[in-house]
Amino acid sequence: MPFRGGNPFIGKKSPSINDVLDISKIEAGQIEIANAPFDLSESIRKVVQTVAPLATKKRLPVLVRIAPDTGRITSDRRRIEQILLNLLSNAIKFTEQGGVTLTAKTLAGVLRVSVADTGIGIKPEDLARLFQPFRQLDTGLTRQHEGTGLGLAICKRLVERLGGTITVESELGKGSTFQFTLPIHPEGRP
Repeated sequence: MPFRGGNPFIGKKSPSINDVLDISKIEAGQIEIANAPFDLSESIRKVVQTVAPLATKKRLPVLVRIAPDTGRITSDRRRIEQILLNLLSNAIKFTEQGGVTLTAKTLAGVLRVSVADTGIGIKPEDLARLFQPFRQLDTGLTRQHEGTGLGLAICKRLVERLGGTITVESELGKGSTFQFTLPIHPEGRP
């Protein structure tokens, strides 16, 4: 879902429409990527503030660790905020106790961001399906979590369009860590 500031969960009748439109545009190669310098720390604070009510409602702390050398990067601010929003929202949604930690650091011209939770985790056999559109791992009559099954697929495609990679490590019952890397100053990117 595109991040436009404010709480994206308030006043929206069907956020899934935005997800469907986004994945359609990405798949068709019609999504525009803007490259401009911006302060990543400021974007992280903005997104964390957006998800804070969800975390507060569940009494979950959201810990943010931004390395001191992580500041300005050149990329698409809106798309990075969209990725962060999806990852943090998922981490909070699938965590009942413990907490969520966002870590950002730079190393050798690469930004590395991870979102770790102490949530339900993912079965090893389900990891391969995780980034596929319209695939939800929590299916059937006992399904407890709402969603379109598009958030992670959108994250993966956006990260790739921005010249990066996204990975996940998870242990069932102990939590998950999603990590993405992006070039800090991409060469020749649109």
